[in-house]
Amino acid sequence: MRPLLIAALGALLVGTAQGAGTAGRSRIAFGLDRGGASSIYTARPDGSGLHRLTVPPTRQQLGGDSGPVWSPNGRRIVFERDLTYWGADRYRLAAVPAAGGLAHQLTKGPFDAMPTFSPSGRRIAFVRGGATVSLYTIDRLGRHAARLLADALDISPAWSPDGKTIAFSRLADASLPIDQATLYLADADGSHVRQLGQVALRGVSPAWSPDGRNIAFVSFADHNDPGCPADSCPPSGEIYVANADGTGLRRLTSSQADDEHPTWSPDGSRIAFASGFALISQGHPSWLVTIPAGGGSATRIGRFSGVLDPAWSPAGIR
Repeated sequence: MRPLLIAALGALLVGTAQGAGTAGRSRIAFGLDRGGASSIYTARPDGSGLHRLTVPPTRQQLGGDSGPVWSPNGRRIVFERDLTYWGADRYRLAAVPAAGGLAHQLTKGPFDAMPTFSPSGRRIAFVRGGATVSLYTIDRLGRHAARLLADALDISPAWSPDGKTIAFSRLADASLPIDQATLYLADADGSHVRQLGQVALRGVSPAWSPDGRNIAFVSFADHNDPGCPADSCPPSGEIYVANADGTGLRRLTSSQADDEHPTWSPDGSRIAFASGFALISQGHPSWLVTIPAGGGSATRIGRFSGVLDPAWSPAGIR
C-alpha cells in the first residue's frame, strides 16, 4: 500500500535474486514509480524480463497506476488508476491484458482502490471511499456494484483461495492512525464478520497463502522506524505471517525499511513485498524483495527502484 494511499484513507537487503526458480514459471506485477507517476510492470521472479503494461494518461507527473491483482487464469490484471486533478487524488479501477495493451476503466470512483479477485474470477472486491469507506464488489466487467461491508472504515480486502472468506483490515474510527487497523474476516457475502484470532492482530494488506492455511500481512506494531524530519512520514511496516485462525504469529522481516504489500509465490515457498524508505535521506527507495515463507534472508529482485504493491501471478505465466 503506497504511502499516498494510506494518507488518502486518513490513516539488510543486498544482492540480486538467486534460485528464484523455486517459485516456478510465473511473473510478479507491480507499480513502478518513475519521475513521480507510476505505471504497471511485470518481471520474472529473478528480476529479468521487465515489461511495461500501462501508460497512465496523466500530465501532472503525479498519481498513476498501482495495486495490480491477477485474474485467476493469469490473462488479465486489474489495478487502481489515480488521475490527480489539481493535487486531489481520484482513484478508479481499470483492467489491462496481462501481456499489455489497452487499459479500460471498470469503475467511476472518485475513490475506488485495493482490488482483489474471487478465485472464480467472476467478482472483484475493492475499497470504495466517499462519505464513508466501505468494501464493495463488482463483476469482472465492472458492473453490478454492491456494498459488502459498511460497519467501519474497512480496507485492503483479500479473497481466500477457496472463495468462502474475505480477509480485510478495519479501523474503528477514521481519526485513528493506520497502525491501529485490526485484521478481520467475513464470509464472501459480507456476513459473519469476526476478528481474525482470539487476540487482535494489528495490521493491513492481508494475503492468503495458496493453500489457504496462512495469512501474511503488514504490521506497524514494532515501531521500527528510521528517524524522519517530517511529521507526514508513514510508519515502517514489517511482514508477519499467522495461521488462518490467527494463531502461530511469526515475524519475517526486521529492517528499518518500510516493508509493504506481501504476496505469495504460486507454490507458497516465498513471499514478495516492496521494501524501502519514505525519504532518500533515510535510505534506498522501494525495492522488490522476496523472502522464504518460513523465514530467512531477504533478497532484492532486479535493479529497479520505486516499486509499489507487488502481486505474484498464478503458476504457468511466462
